[in-house]
Amino acid sequence: MENEEVFFKWKPEYSVNIKTIDAQHQELVNILNRLFVAVSMREGDKAIAGILDALTSYTQTHFALEERLMREAKYKDLEPHMAEHRKLLEELDRLAKKFMLEEKPIYFEMLGFLKSWLKGHILGVDTKYSAALQEAGFVFDTWEREATAEFAAMSNSKKWWELWKAA
Repeated sequence: MENEEVFFKWKPEYSVNIKTIDAQHQELVNILNRLFVAVSMREGDKAIAGILDALTSYTQTHFALEERLMREAKYKDLEPHMAEHRKLLEELDRLAKKFMLEEKPIYFEMLGFLKSWLKGHILGVDTKYSAALQEAGFVFDTWEREATAEFAAMSNSKKWWELWKAA
């Protein structure tokens, strides 16, 4: 993706210092940038349904693994973090309904919301849990190996990438 086509540029400060989680966050940013490119090229109507499906599916898969990590590490603020995840999924559902049922354009609303939410969530609550787990001495190596395999299996069953690439 060329620089002028990047809506949300990944920066090192977004890292939570967990390779698997960072890679998944970067993929979420890529999906958001794909939507931006489609809208820029006036292909939003063709691309939005596939991107919404891919984004929702990928996000659910990512959240399941992230929440499992926090559960295994006995992270004390797991419930509020999960509530933040639910808010995003509810907003994606609201936007999808607005687009599909009401046939209203959602591109700019979705782009603005997702960029703000992702940036705020990663820099706010995700870096908070990452720091807490590191301070508690949680060892990520085994979890990352298992999570990578589990994520691949989950992704294969959902085929989110097919939806994204088709968009």
